[in-house]
Amino acid sequence: MLWNSVQQTIIDRFIQEIKTIPWFKKVGEPSEKYWVVDTIWEACDTHGQQMLQVWGETTAQIEQKALSRLSEAQVDAIFETVSLSIGNEVYEALCDLEDRIGQETGEDQSGIEEEILDFIKRDTAWACIERLLGETGFFTRILEINRSGHWACSWVGKYPQGNFIIM
Repeated sequence: MLWNSVQQTIIDRFIQEIKTIPWFKKVGEPSEKYWVVDTIWEACDTHGQQMLQVWGETTAQIEQKALSRLSEAQVDAIFETVSLSIGNEVYEALCDLEDRIGQETGEDQSGIEEEILDFIKRDTAWACIERLLGETGFFTRILEINRSGHWACSWVGKYPQGNFIIM
């Protein structure tokens, strides 16, 4: 058995919760808490290096914690479960977002859908693992932003004192 009953309940509730996320529905709307950018390219071109550093460091930390308490098979199962649970919905919402931004700005946003989809599935899977570990960390914060209808797409400032950049 891969999960005990408590873990299975946590995972089941998490999956039900992420299926209700209004993916990208509030992209472009102002935020009093986060810096909002208008396009995927602005987030990536201007802050991409910093984002990769922050995400890389936080991913390494949670992965180390996860593998100290969960098996590799369990971590892999979470990634697969999350991916299968939200992949289609996120992809469709992402394509709608690209169309909407393209109509508003005249800029083509397409070309990196699969990469963004992988980022979102990865971040969401790590949030599930944080929940399994009883932690409220970096990826839980990303989930909260995504749950609001925005997308946590980058980072500004030195981690952890900086803040998310959202669309």
